[in-house]
Amino acid sequence: MRKWLFVFLILFAVAGNALAVPETVSVRVTDVTTSSFAVVWMTDVAAAPNVEVYADSAMTDRLADAITVTPMPDAPQGVAAAARSRGIMKIRVTGLAPNTRYYVRTVTVDPADPASIGYSGLQEVTTASSVVPYQRIEDGTLQGFANDLLTMKVYIQPADKDAVPGEGDLVILETPASSHPVSAFVGAGTVAPEGVLDLNNLFGLDMASLDILGGEKAVLSVYRGGTLSTLLHYRRLQADAGTVAAGEPAKGFFADFNLDAKVDDQDFAEFRKQYRTIPDDAAYNPDYDFVADPAGKIDAQDFARFAREYGRSQVE
Repeated sequence: MRKWLFVFLILFAVAGNALAVPETVSVRVTDVTTSSFAVVWMTDVAAAPNVEVYADSAMTDRLADAITVTPMPDAPQGVAAAARSRGIMKIRVTGLAPNTRYYVRTVTVDPADPASIGYSGLQEVTTASSVVPYQRIEDGTLQGFANDLLTMKVYIQPADKDAVPGEGDLVILETPASSHPVSAFVGAGTVAPEGVLDLNNLFGLDMASLDILGGEKAVLSVYRGGTLSTLLHYRRLQADAGTVAAGEPAKGFFADFNLDAKVDDQDFAEFRKQYRTIPDDAAYNPDYDFVADPAGKIDAQDFARFAREYGRSQVE
């Protein structure tokens, strides 16, 4: 009996080690153009990120020589190191053909054990057939325009002990009218805890540039290092200032979390996820703390105020 127990324990330990691969969550394809795309995700180790790109969903035709894979693009060395140390990954793939379908999966290698490799599910992406950096006006002619930059300050937990809190977090922006999200690292081109996104990189479903007029609904997802958590912020974009400017997106009515002009069950479902969280919790979102108190807890006071607005419509 002891012999079989010993063998079982050995097999269990071996199986446990075999399963100890980096976890991969929140995989998104972003920043799609005619010749490139990016992939972002989070993992639970300070990993070495990579991707595999295929021409087919069966993964029999892998592309390598004709493409370029750039880890942590557009991130200064310090920002890239901070992101990787906290498990926030981004890869850019370039050298692609326009209007072509590709398949990609993330490859996450644990530097402490190179044999420990985590793979994501296969993601499908089609590059743009063309990119029109103008808008077509009523007479059919093309008119040029330029959008502003958007700045977003990410939430910093009170117990965050990073050398530069928030540096290396990733901000992802999408709108109902955009074909794909765009993304940027916090601390790249600015000072943490702020991230900067160029709204000129937003394209519509027809891959024509989106002219931001102001008031458009946007969802800003923040990948937070070390927790595998994503904070969702619903905002409205500001009107173009007419000059090169960097502005913050605007909050809507406090109880209309998803900005659909009414306070209903969808908003209540969002609030429930946050109820009883405190500032040091991984999922804590300050958007849901509308009644100021020293502890910052999302509690019965916040719920009571939300409940007073429940059922309202045509809110702004």
